[in-house]
Amino acid sequence: MSKIKEELIGYEYEPSEWIEPVYANMVNELIEYQVYSMSLSELMARVTKQMTDEYYSNSYENMSAKYKEVFK
Repeated sequence: MSKIKEELIGYEYEPSEWIEPVYANMVNELIEYQVYSMSLSELMARVTKQMTDEYYSNSYENMSAKYKEVFK
């Protein structure tokens, strides 16, 4: 991802220490390519799955508090 795009969308990614910077850059570019090449339905399916996994990994109290914030 270009530095301009990173600044515009607030993308701050610290590559893992075990990955050399050149490999981290390759991974970022491959992900960017795949995201731009995906259909909207595929992108929505992946995001929905990730968000579902995140909600299920939270405690009931945390999820309930988030639900109440949105659906008061």
